[in-house]
Amino acid sequence: MADDADVTTNAPPTAPPPIASTLSTNAAASTFLQSHPELAAPGPSDQPSLSLRPDNSGTTPPLVNPPGNDLFPDTFHEFNFFGQQEDLAAHLLVVYNSKDPDSEGLARYYAAKRNIPAERVMAITSPTSEEITRDEFEETIRRPIVSYLAQKGWLERKSERAQIGNRSLDLLVATRNDIWAIVLMRGVPLKIASDPTDVDAMERQPELQTNAAAVDSELAMLPVYGAPKGGYVPNVFFDDFGTGIKRIGPELAKNMVMVTRLDGPTTADVRRMIDDCLYAEEHRLAGLAVVDTRGLTDLKDGYTTGDIWLRGARDSLVKDGWTVKFDDKNDLLPPTDPCNEVAIYEGWYSQEAFGPWVTLPNRFVPGAIAYHLHSFSAATVRADNSHWVGPLIAHGADATMGMVYEPYLALTPHMDIFTRRLLQGAYFAEAAYASERGLSWMLTVVGDPLYRPFRVPLVSALDEAVTPHTDHDDWLLLQKVKRDFQMHKLVATTENLKNVLDTPGAGPVAEEGLGDMLEKLDDPAKPNSIEEAYKKALAEETAPVDRIRVGLKLAQYYSAHGEEARAQMEIDTIRELCPDDAARFGLSAPLVPTSTSSPAPSPSNPPPPANARPTLPQLPQLPKPTSDH
Repeated sequence: MADDADVTTNAPPTAPPPIASTLSTNAAASTFLQSHPELAAPGPSDQPSLSLRPDNSGTTPPLVNPPGNDLFPDTFHEFNFFGQQEDLAAHLLVVYNSKDPDSEGLARYYAAKRNIPAERVMAITSPTSEEITRDEFEETIRRPIVSYLAQKGWLERKSERAQIGNRSLDLLVATRNDIWAIVLMRGVPLKIASDPTDVDAMERQPELQTNAAAVDSELAMLPVYGAPKGGYVPNVFFDDFGTGIKRIGPELAKNMVMVTRLDGPTTADVRRMIDDCLYAEEHRLAGLAVVDTRGLTDLKDGYTTGDIWLRGARDSLVKDGWTVKFDDKNDLLPPTDPCNEVAIYEGWYSQEAFGPWVTLPNRFVPGAIAYHLHSFSAATVRADNSHWVGPLIAHGADATMGMVYEPYLALTPHMDIFTRRLLQGAYFAEAAYASERGLSWMLTVVGDPLYRPFRVPLVSALDEAVTPHTDHDDWLLLQKVKRDFQMHKLVATTENLKNVLDTPGAGPVAEEGLGDMLEKLDDPAKPNSIEEAYKKALAEETAPVDRIRVGLKLAQYYSAHGEEARAQMEIDTIRELCPDDAARFGLSAPLVPTSTSSPAPSPSNPPPPANARPTLPQLPQLPKPTSDH
């Protein structure tokens, strides 16, 4: 029932049929080859048919949005929300490692929370190390899963002969697959090491010859067997904007399976991730969004592509009414930045986790999604102090992604697509795989595949709030108000903003948001209202990081209006009320902007300098194609 030659249900025929020009020899064959026209119509024999094509094949360069964001854009296009989704839970397989003492317990815990029946929770017996060999992957992970699916009657495959250039491949391709997604529990290996003795790929570029891969991404090719191990396979689910939004379902499952993992530094982290995502899904994810770009705008610089993706993500969030902290400086946000209650973080580019995300207090809300683009961000996911995925999870993030080995920039997740799909109501797994161009490559997706942070519509979430004006409810209210102004349902005036945000019982998030919005208005009636909003927020804040942030805004407001004495008084008040935290957040001597840092006055508690990220090589781009591509 696996892919062994002596199993009749899945083995290639003993006498291969003649090679067909369309690569399909079965009338009931899967759509895998049909979904890859570059295979169905091979070019010259020396052309690598699986090679990634250049990003910019047209003559018009991609649009680079200017730094900064407009709180009230001129136009707003309502998202086409998915609404009723296919029930992914009914097609999910949970896989745990029987050799890991905690893996089964986590699998059972997750299955109970998501109502997954026992027959769709299976054990494998695999090494417990994060890195394994290709043979270990085949023997202890892929083949046992294929055997189990075939035994249950969930997977059916037939043989197809593929001619690619001067090579012919015998493939097993699915004609039916009832498992659309797989979640691997902590204990299942993370990555497949390169095997230099077996470099078999359709790619000519040496950089793409590697047969190393993430276990998740390799396992995503489970419905199809026989493709070259080296290089990557184009992802038919990639949302390229040109062919419309692709949806999950039985046809997609003949080509690929969406594979994620629930993993992290500790078992407690994994349980928290499960619980937090369920909570956020029930109440709708809300909070601050932080997008940290590098400020690249030169279209001749290939690395500008990364900033284009992040600016696209920012634009989608702004249009959806989110409060977005956008940074376009080359340096990462420093640890001294007092952002808090972060629901979404997206940024790049540092080898080691740095900034507010790994600096106490923890800044993430339950269900937070955080991603940092770096070549080896997921070289390990079980360490809380190495690379990015592990530290982000250890400090409260509940869903993330990362690369286990060098992926090249074009083959990392496109964050504009990922963000848009999430906001449209997609599952976390769905958004992740729609944003990735290649399978059998380097991406690991860490989080609950069934997590839909925006399943509950915004208005419904507000209507169902049990206790109005909690921080969460105020974030939702703030988002709705910004949406309404962007859609021109309300006119942006001081009076209108106060009427909807400065209401009886309004909490500090709403009052701080009111002050921020008033700052952007050209309204002579606003000055006293700005001061009043920040003072109300400051009076209600209890967490030191929030008091510091709002106090800095009020001090900066005074300073901008020539009231330096009052500005200094606010800073002195912060130091008096929160001495240790004030030092941690760099409040020494003169007034400083909230996005920069000052040396800490206490040698026993110094924050890292604002510019202390490592000097690193650039994230490599995909090699340029040769002239005959």
